[in-house]
Amino acid sequence: MKFLKLVLTATAITGFAASAQAQDTGVYVNLGAEAVEFDSYNITGRLGYQFTENLSVEGQGSFGVADDEVLGVDIGVDNSFAAFARGSVPLSEQFSLFARGGYHFTQFGAEGQGFDESLDVDGFAFGGGAEFMFDGMNGLRADVTFFDSSDDSINGVDFSGTSETYSIAYVRKF
Repeated sequence: MKFLKLVLTATAITGFAASAQAQDTGVYVNLGAEAVEFDSYNITGRLGYQFTENLSVEGQGSFGVADDEVLGVDIGVDNSFAAFARGSVPLSEQFSLFARGGYHFTQFGAEGQGFDESLDVDGFAFGGGAEFMFDGMNGLRADVTFFDSSDDSINGVDFSGTSETYSIAYVRKF
């Protein structure tokens, strides 16, 4: 009889935990602003799916809205697209930390002083950040992402290496 009570109790606890976890899964979107290390700015959108409270995947698209001026030449991101796997660690019901890794395709543009070139780069991308939820559906997210590239140059100027972006975004979970 004790064994039956133990099995029923364990089953009930497991069921409650599974239903609580199911509330933290599903589709989410982010919309925000992103600063690129050389002072250009992007509008960024993300669409993701959270499988468990610790694992999700997300796609990201960014479009340049303000370029940096260097020696009379405007330099910035024209567009960037990426896909990531994301691991999260909830520290409370409202606050979590995350790390993500994936792959990006980014097009940079340089224009001015008789110069009009673009550079397509792709490579590994990784980063991390924090998310704070005001309620079960709305929150804010801040993160940093490092974009790697290699063998990329415009007119002999080497642009290979790693660049970073800093982002803050509104979070909406469905």
